[in-house]
Amino acid sequence: MKKALLVGINRYPDPRNELKGCVNDVRQVAGMLKERYGFPGDADMRLLTDARATTKAILDGLAWLTAGASPGDSLVFHYSGHGSQVPDMSGDETTDRLDEILCPYDLDWKRPLTDDDLAAACADVPRGALLTVILDCCHSGTGLRDFIRPRGVIPSETPDRHRFLPLPETSHSAPRNPRPPRTARRFGVGVTRTNAVLIAACRDDQTSADAWIDGGYHGALTYHLCRNLANGGRDLTYRALVSATGTTLSRAGFDQVPQLEGPAKLLVLPFSAA
Repeated sequence: MKKALLVGINRYPDPRNELKGCVNDVRQVAGMLKERYGFPGDADMRLLTDARATTKAILDGLAWLTAGASPGDSLVFHYSGHGSQVPDMSGDETTDRLDEILCPYDLDWKRPLTDDDLAAACADVPRGALLTVILDCCHSGTGLRDFIRPRGVIPSETPDRHRFLPLPETSHSAPRNPRPPRTARRFGVGVTRTNAVLIAACRDDQTSADAWIDGGYHGALTYHLCRNLANGGRDLTYRALVSATGTTLSRAGFDQVPQLEGPAKLLVLPFSAA
């Protein structure tokens, strides 16, 4: 069985938080999984974009993704959008006392979608099945995907600015630290306790780029990851894939360094091969 849940959010309720390349990311990943890796169409691939990508829809989608999984299955969860941090609510973050979160369309700062929620949703993935989690968002808590203005002809309405989703001052009594310490745990690490591999867009102290690439807006990680998958052999391992993606990102002028996490025995497997 091959199943995928792909989430991309360009539009948020506050227009100031909107991104440009996330829906394109979802389309690119969907095409790559179908054409290169034989993933089925509508029945076993769910796409959640913009207003459809609510907290409930994402959690329901994760439940659908992992339901009935068995050894030999290949599962993919891809998220493209904002990320942020909130003060730790469960007492398990002893280093930075912050919980990493994804930012669904209907983000509730008091009940956000945390790293712990993702880990819990994927905890039942059985041994022998493989879950690949690709997160093209910021994980350091700035809630930022860098917006890169394209060179050359630019639509006059296209802004050249950064996109933030900071924790509102009124949503929690604890003071907000605008620059979390570099020891902050990357979102998604908790899920690697299961049979999962995590590919993250950047280091904790970096931002993920929302950029004009090849005639359209894309997440820099997603674009270059898919290009390396398309150009590589079917035996391209996770380690080799992330290394190659880091190289092509650097050559393209991006300073973000993609990260790979998971059990060592899984990182030497070919991409999406249970």
